[in-house]
Amino acid sequence: MRKEDYTLLVDRLPVFFQPWWLDSVCAEGEWRAEVYPEQGEPQSVFVYFVKKKHGIRYIVMPPLTQFLGEYALADNSLSDCKLISNYFIDSLPKNSFMALNMSRNFKYWSPYLWRGFKQTTRYSFIINDLSDIDTVFNNFDESKKRNVRKAAKQLEIRQKMTGEEFYDFFAANQKSKNAEVLFSRSLFLKLHKACTENNAGTILQAVDSQCVTYGALFVVWDKTTMYALTYSFSDKYRNSGVGDYLMFTAMKMAAQMSLAFDFEGSMIENVEQSYRRFGAKPVEYYQISKISNPLLRIVHQFRPLF
Repeated sequence: MRKEDYTLLVDRLPVFFQPWWLDSVCAEGEWRAEVYPEQGEPQSVFVYFVKKKHGIRYIVMPPLTQFLGEYALADNSLSDCKLISNYFIDSLPKNSFMALNMSRNFKYWSPYLWRGFKQTTRYSFIINDLSDIDTVFNNFDESKKRNVRKAAKQLEIRQKMTGEEFYDFFAANQKSKNAEVLFSRSLFLKLHKACTENNAGTILQAVDSQCVTYGALFVVWDKTTMYALTYSFSDKYRNSGVGDYLMFTAMKMAAQMSLAFDFEGSMIENVEQSYRRFGAKPVEYYQISKISNPLLRIVHQFRPLF
């Protein structure tokens, strides 16, 4: 489908499906969108990111994007879901491998199984009802409450940090931990600019009385949910409670906007435990994958492709 036609649907789609988002994060490849049916009232969309390297075409998640793939626009029956999924599978370009995180409203993956795909269940952690923020806070684990109160006494949360400052802060902290930065400076700056221009994101910066930055959190949102996209804090201030204070401040923002709050989850045990201590509940989503290239199947056994 033409991207110009796809834009007619954006008011019904999450932030990660917005053309401006996709244009920002898909710089190293091309994003494509399919709609079912081609004529008439849309029932579902399918959005994916195609890359090509050394002659190998593959479909993966772009940086900083929680989910893509199928997103239902109607309450479809299982029979319809089968037709829709098969339509989207048939529309895919020939590729060596694919690994897509499907949106949370994608619930029926059997048609992919029958077409040779595999599925891995993953979890995000979400607080859906923030209408009474005091009750939300009271549902925190005691350690989270202490951290928030401790940080609130010495830190101020601002929204003045630039995209350049955030990226430099993030990259420096990753370097100190011998950890990789999984997105480029140019990509982040383009995404931050697009989010700002579309009133869909902001950076929360925690500073002390000397204007020293302890931590920063980049949140984005759509009409239903605020997402904790990426954050960083200095190891030097790990015990200050800054991470929990930033998250709680973001929750209060989401509450004022009548949104749910998505921590974006993690399959890392200690991170998962931290999110649960906020009172967040696990919500499953599916990673759908398939390796079509026989040589890459062998490679994947020793060096995972996704």
